[in-house]
Amino acid sequence: MRLLPPPRPTDKSFLLLFFKKEVLNVTLHVSNLTVALPRMGRMQPVLEDFSLAIGAGEMVALVGESGSGKTTAALAIPRLLPRGARIDGSIVLEGQDLGALSPVAVRRVRGTRIGMVFQDALAAFNPVLSIGAQIAAPMRLHQGLSRGAAWRRAVALLDEVGIPDAAARARDAPHQFSGGMRQRAMIAAALACDPALLIADEPTAGLDPVLTEHVLALIAGLRQSRRLAVLLISHDLRLVARHAERVAVLYAGRCVEQGDATAVIGAPLHRYTRALLAALPALGGGAPEPIPGGLPEPEAWPPGCRFAPRCGYAQPACAVGAPLLPPETRAAACLFPGAGPVSRRVEERPPAPVGEAILRVRDLRVFYGGGLFGAPRKLALEGISFALGAGECLALVGASGAGKTTLKRALLGMVAHEGSIGFAGEVTRRRLQPVFQNPAASLDPSQTVGAAISEALVLTGRKADLVPGLLAQVGLTASLANRLPATLSGGQAQRVAIARALAADPALLLLDEPTASLDAATAAALLALLRDLASRRGLGYIVITHDLAMAAVLAHRVAVLEEGRVVEIAETATILRAPRHAATRALVAASWLAAP
Repeated sequence: MRLLPPPRPTDKSFLLLFFKKEVLNVTLHVSNLTVALPRMGRMQPVLEDFSLAIGAGEMVALVGESGSGKTTAALAIPRLLPRGARIDGSIVLEGQDLGALSPVAVRRVRGTRIGMVFQDALAAFNPVLSIGAQIAAPMRLHQGLSRGAAWRRAVALLDEVGIPDAAARARDAPHQFSGGMRQRAMIAAALACDPALLIADEPTAGLDPVLTEHVLALIAGLRQSRRLAVLLISHDLRLVARHAERVAVLYAGRCVEQGDATAVIGAPLHRYTRALLAALPALGGGAPEPIPGGLPEPEAWPPGCRFAPRCGYAQPACAVGAPLLPPETRAAACLFPGAGPVSRRVEERPPAPVGEAILRVRDLRVFYGGGLFGAPRKLALEGISFALGAGECLALVGASGAGKTTLKRALLGMVAHEGSIGFAGEVTRRRLQPVFQNPAASLDPSQTVGAAISEALVLTGRKADLVPGLLAQVGLTASLANRLPATLSGGQAQRVAIARALAADPALLLLDEPTASLDAATAAALLALLRDLASRRGLGYIVITHDLAMAAVLAHRVAVLEEGRVVEIAETATILRAPRHAATRALVAASWLAAP
């Protein structure tokens, strides 16, 4: 394999070689794409020499850690990068060079030929307009349809993506849709002007396994019926293996491996791809293996292979020059590639600690509605009972709308309830501390990390000088105390949220989807941290999650909720191997289906 400086492959034959077989109808060609952004007073490359081709009806996935360049590559295609960005290379959509178009022409292409599905559907929709009006708007703007024709088309699209009673639900506001329905509505909005290319950025993040399969099956059906090219950005290699034809693995701004998704996930060649797969939790009890170190910032990209400083197989030659990604259907830019499937350490959770329960929930019931305006009361939770001991972890799982969030709010005293929530000994409600799914949203953007943790210490009668020690407990340096939340990575922000929760000296942590928005490597490191904290501090955990593989690593027991009731509760291994209730079997089946 040659080392830098290599010749750059620029001809069309290289792009076609990215396909498993020759494709006649190529929708998107990206050739030698390089993106530079203004950083610290100079233009800094954040993506280098990226090439990609997607055929009509195909799905190609981009995978890698947060900051590897996936979203930059995706946003460069419709020219949605921040102001001041510099783009070199070629982006050709249906034979049209997007780089040669004026800003007005690019907006027209973006509105008609490119559809976008974002990770957070609730944030993407306007909260004051109906779903139907927002789907109809681009058809009126770009296709000149009348108000009535656009509305009828919007209703038809909602029906096509599986929204029940679409004519009535089109008049609802976004907050009136469940998470899965909002994601389907966003897909309908992306298809409004019959695009040729769909860019889906983490379209199933935060959805339960059953809904995830439904959404991706929907996209698969649409791309076949409409000959739609799909670029999928995902942290979840399990989903990629099942739904994408091909995959490109990015690390520190470079593509390091590409090829057929089954081959790349089943027998990865590049050491980074192998490390990503080893970092995945496995339903069968495989313990995730965190990748040492962290992804380097663009200003600190090392010479040669950029993964070499974190790679246990690196040799002196790896630091000399960056290996060229060969122009082949199946290729990896690695001087010492691996071969074959990735092995995992088999490790099951030990039985739950035996001891006095520190939390007892008996016959918990929660109603919504009623009050001054006479709205009918609706039963949201009924007959919830369980106990949790010191050092034990209980996972709460269930489909969207099963009652997990309502139970979380009841435990935290945020909603009125009937029944009892009792804490044993010196444990009080204050010592049950939450860690929310989106840590960046739960931190004050104008408050430094140190100030946020100090505030929690002071409010609970502890000394503010404990901040460096708390940061150290969650694997962060004391220097982060002076930084604002906006400057943190997702993994760092989640660790800060845990440190702030620890400031109250809790006996229990209530973790809401703690790894949902994290890549595999960051999630593996966070799970290792949580297990270490439980071992050293005797912390108990209640974890709300859609990820049964994560529950298999962290939880001693699993409680399954459906329609506001606990329908099954048992040890994690029992739930995974012999689920009894239909709702449990559906969740487990969908999780095994997505397993690599």
